[in-house]
Amino acid sequence: QEGGQAENKVQLLGCGSILREVIAAADLLREDFGIEADIWSTPGLNQLKREGDEVERWNLLHPEEPPRQSYVERCLAGRQGPVIAATDYKKLYAGQLRPYIPQRTFKTLGTDGYGRSATRAQLRHHFEVDRYYVAVSALKALHDEQRIPATQVHQAIEKYRLDPDKPNPAYA
Repeated sequence: QEGGQAENKVQLLGCGSILREVIAAADLLREDFGIEADIWSTPGLNQLKREGDEVERWNLLHPEEPPRQSYVERCLAGRQGPVIAATDYKKLYAGQLRPYIPQRTFKTLGTDGYGRSATRAQLRHHFEVDRYYVAVSALKALHDEQRIPATQVHQAIEKYRLDPDKPNPAYA
């Protein structure tokens, strides 16, 4: 889903059932901060990784040919803003796309940590992968690129009632 035109824009990738949270995060960014988002469904992260590896191999073995680009690179070419990928799996699962998103800010959110029993909404909030954390991660990435002030990130943390001092869910 392509977002509208805006001074600041982000690319949001959602894997599996977390896609609904990514869509909701895009709505929050638009409504609360005037930031647009392109939304990408990435149900086949492993397949995207394999295709990227094949492209790298081809480029390695054909040094005199124009280099090929992975599918991910082609999709994101010409798209503005940092890339945020969210998954209901470990961060590493979405992180396997990092080599195919060169020279871009790339943040991943995932459910790293110990097994727990709760509702999906509670677990996503605990593991910091719900719509609010996706939105704050996008804002922080824009701040890291010096496109928005830190005060906007702080404002989102307060607005969405995120506890910046809670224990890291990977170890809690």
